[in-house]
Amino acid sequence: MNNVDILEQQVFAARKKLSTQEQLMVNDYVENNAISPVAAWLLWVFLGEFGAHRFLFKKPYAALMLTLEIIGWVTIFFIIGFGFLSAVWIWWIVDAFSIQSWLKESRLQAAYKGITQVTGKSVEELSGINYSSFNGASFVNYSNQPQQPTQGQAQNNFDPNTGQPINNQPVNNQTSSANVEPQQSNNSTNSQSSNDTDGDFTDFSKPKE
Repeated sequence: MNNVDILEQQVFAARKKLSTQEQLMVNDYVENNAISPVAAWLLWVFLGEFGAHRFLFKKPYAALMLTLEIIGWVTIFFIIGFGFLSAVWIWWIVDAFSIQSWLKESRLQAAYKGITQVTGKSVEELSGINYSSFNGASFVNYSNQPQQPTQGQAQNNFDPNTGQPINNQPVNNQTSSANVEPQQSNNSTNSQSSNDTDGDFTDFSKPKE
């Protein structure tokens, strides 16, 4: 099982714990932050020989592809130039079969970030799926995971209706009834989410039609 498969399991499991409002907010985040399929395919068609699509997805060897293309055109009057260009063209065609999976990966990464920002909890915590050899935050290049605040620090919560952070909530070691009540309310919201959505969850790995 590769990293994308693990990330997909975590995101889909965590997504089912969200309320309807939270899911809509995550959907909007994915649409606004994931790489556009139109942009990806346009770059591949018109600038793919120069590795533009690889730069867009931040894939390795993008600079190498660009370098080989430049060398090929500079040495086009020699036989070696055709060799460089032929290698890049083959590479370019092969990449076309990977773009769809890269788009899926981009949407899963955006969903991972969106779930964390909307709920204030990590995807691993919500999904209950945690592989010791895999760190989702590292895979999506997103290390801003929520941490338990210490005494005297402000706790960052998120309003499920607006998605805006609610700051300046002091954290005390003593547990009071005022602190317990919102937690019970959140639990009831999560338990209600399955009934609210009837199991119809948006597939983050696929762009809207």
